[in-house]
Amino acid sequence: MTAENAKQVIDWLEAYQQEQGGGALSPVAFGEWLVQQGISPHKSNTLPPNTDGLISMFFGFMTNYAAYYARRVFRQLDLYSFTDWAFLATLEQEEPLTKSALIQKNILEKSTGTEVLKRLNKQGYIEELPNPEDRRAKLVRLSEQGRQVVEEANALIMPMGQVVTGDLTAAEKRQLLSLLQKLHKFHQPIFEAGDEEKLSRLLQL
Repeated sequence: MTAENAKQVIDWLEAYQQEQGGGALSPVAFGEWLVQQGISPHKSNTLPPNTDGLISMFFGFMTNYAAYYARRVFRQLDLYSFTDWAFLATLEQEEPLTKSALIQKNILEKSTGTEVLKRLNKQGYIEELPNPEDRRAKLVRLSEQGRQVVEEANALIMPMGQVVTGDLTAAEKRQLLSLLQKLHKFHQPIFEAGDEEKLSRLLQL
């Protein structure tokens, strides 16, 4: 950050605190204030303080909102979570799959994904079959019951998705989807590699 950019950030902070009457600085409130003032990266080369942290935090909020709505939608179908539906929907598009491939496609760690598979198997939504290429790694596919429940769930996902995307315009939705796809393309190889040393360097641990 240059001295000029640092001064710009300080000016924003001073204006915000004057308007709020002083007090402790809330990064979330300050970020919202910047947006209300029309201050954005498009208008300045300087990002507001802690921008990356705020983006990560709001990603977490959106995940929780989607899960909150999904739990209410899937109660009608005896599905535990959005993740359970995602596993079934993946198998609807690509089956059979090995357990590890299915878990990885849904961006879960092995222990968490294994619990999802156990639950879906117990409910009778998936079935296992031998893998002709590797006896140690069984394949999974949808059962007839699973095929029926995923079809019913798919019909409920559309209105839920419209709630999740809120009051975004069509243009904003296209932009958001493009940005999310770009981020997915960045993160997917990192996740799939599972290189703990590289992760430690990235996360500065």
